[in-house]
Amino acid sequence: MPDNDILDRLIHTSVRTDDDVIDLVTALVERPITRQCWVLFLDERAVPVSFVMPISDLPWQPDEHVEDLAALAADIVQQVAAAEVVLVWERPGESRLFPVDWEWVDACACTFDEHGVRIRAQVAVHTGGIAIVSLDDVDDVEDVNDLRDVDEADDADDADDPDPGALALAS
Repeated sequence: MPDNDILDRLIHTSVRTDDDVIDLVTALVERPITRQCWVLFLDERAVPVSFVMPISDLPWQPDEHVEDLAALAADIVQQVAAAEVVLVWERPGESRLFPVDWEWVDACACTFDEHGVRIRAQVAVHTGGIAIVSLDDVDDVEDVNDLRDVDEADDADDADDPDPGALALAS
């Protein structure tokens, strides 16, 4: 459960540095529970807008849903007077990124840009911690099928999870 005092302080503080982004994400998500993407909105002063959009039903790999996600984010950016967004990829399990993770990071970077939505940062929340990810960080990644095998085993272990089949890509 997020620390409400810290979260209250953070939602009134500008998110100017990467450390500020990490602090905000840490206060909101804390630890990975399920595969999903969070969209956080920042206003023109980089202060978080009081609207957070979790999405837990994205397909395994980016497809036409990336376009839908970007269009929805663009609409919300306009409605809540946001200037930029932070994409948070929540994924329990492995602490490294896999090819499919990079596909999502890249697809969102391109598609959000096409919709005029500025991404402040993309952040991975996984068992190993929380970190900002950038396409510049792509180096040694494993095969997508290796991750699917791990996730299928995790899904079997998470039978009590209310949405064990959710495949919202995370990092």
